[in-house]
Amino acid sequence: MDQPAKQTDVPEEDMLRADLYDFLGALLAAPPRKHLIDQTRALNGDDSDLGRAIAALARVAGQATEPSLEREFNRLFIGVGRGELLPYASFYMTGFLNEKPLATLRADMAALGMERAPSVYEPEDNIASLCEM
Repeated sequence: MDQPAKQTDVPEEDMLRADLYDFLGALLAAPPRKHLIDQTRALNGDDSDLGRAIAALARVAGQATEPSLEREFNRLFIGVGRGELLPYASFYMTGFLNEKPLATLRADMAALGMERAPSVYEPEDNIASLCEM
């Protein structure tokens, strides 16, 4: 006998939070392309701290171009030899890359049945990957 499909009720705020993290992950994974820039320009914020930050992001996106964002992304995260910021949690937690926090994250991911996509070569503790998860 077939089991009935499980229905999970996810509260709206959790769905909205997941959407926001997915969006941030897309912005942090690679230089944003036109479609993502256009989506960002169309955002509206409210009077909350987060809403004001979203409105500010939309305003900045309104003045941005693909080439300017690609230069900024490369300057911040890639650089010559190394960018201004290292987007890896292990570095900020231990001072080194590929340390115990990454191993712990990988174990947690395995326990949840998650794995890095074959086309992704960044360690899983990259800020974009963490946002996606």
